Amino acid sequence: MARFGKYTAMIYLLLAVAALEFVGLAGVLLLGGPSGDGIGQTALAANEEDEEAPAEDSEVMPAWLEPGPVVVEEKEPPPGELTAAEILSGAQVIAHGMGAVGGEATLNCREGFLEQYEKGVRVFEVDLRLTRDQKVVLRHDWRTGWQEGVGETALPTLEEFLSKPIQKKYTPLSFQDLLLLMEEYPDICIVTDTKFTEAEVVTLQFEAMLQDARDLGLSYLFDRMAIQVYDPLMFRVVDAVHHFRYYIYTLYTDGFARTEEDFQEKAAFCVENGIMGITMWDYWWRAEYAPIAGQSGLAVYTHTVNDAGSAAQLLEEGVRAVYTDELTPGDLTEEAGDETSAGAPQDAGESEEEGEST
Repeated sequence: MARFGKYTAMIYLLLAVAALEFVGLAGVLLLGGPSGDGIGQTALAANEEDEEAPAEDSEVMPAWLEPGPVVVEEKEPPPGELTAAEILSGAQVIAHGMGAVGGEATLNCREGFLEQYEKGVRVFEVDLRLTRDQKVVLRHDWRTGWQEGVGETALPTLEEFLSKPIQKKYTPLSFQDLLLLMEEYPDICIVTDTKFTEAEVVTLQFEAMLQDARDLGLSYLFDRMAIQVYDPLMFRVVDAVHHFRYYIYTLYTDGFARTEEDFQEKAAFCVENGIMGITMWDYWWRAEYAPIAGQSGLAVYTHTVNDAGSAAQLLEEGVRAVYTDELTPGDLTEEAGDETSAGAPQDAGESEEEGEST
């Protein structure tokens, strides 16, 4: 330092200032600088997180202890319960829309079911629709006048539908209500009429129906249902959602040329896909179809027949059963009795005079 002589003190002063500036710069860097980012800010954030973290003794339930979804155990069918095919094989009438009540058809209500059941009906066709919240209910269409505030442009939710009596006096039914009726009455069979063929709607309907059954543990009841499909595409869509045991191919949407050749084609499709029967309008039926149906192992059903005489003739020609609003097994028995009485020959040993005297 002697070399610098009189400048020595100045040099020491500059070195001291430089050291102070270095210390200051290091402090700024550690605190993250004026912008608030960097190491200092990270440390501050970590401290804040530590302050917000719950204390070790706070009552927070671990995720593995949280209750899971409720799983309803599936019920078993009662011993000896008949299937849809077995019940249908002994039926001649199918109650259209759950049967007429109070002179009104297709109401699909509880009262209609009970009235027809008391009259001996055991097969019920039900009309199924989706509510605004995508739940399945029994309803033929959304016409106005049947339920207050309900119409084509005012679809109800499930809760709204069930809260509004049909025609202010009859009980509306959800699909779950139908399942509970089936459980209560184990000798009935249901034929579904889901109305639509569009893949999206079909998928929504059947997925909702399956979920309703799972929610009640009553999935076995589908073995007492015959699922109507209206064209080959709908069948494939439904069967992809769930393979049901029994199907009926109903022709009113797909159309029918009313020839033996076309009936043979429809029958072949049914045989190929394990479909149990075909339904058509009563005026489409021809007795010539009966041998084809018999050879294919198919039942044929016709709709909608409300005259006992017409129903009896169709049954005689080979139709298995008729969909009807109001006919009962007793009506067909009476019709058969009337025909027998009308056609019975007079006893050869009875004279006109003896007949008059009795």
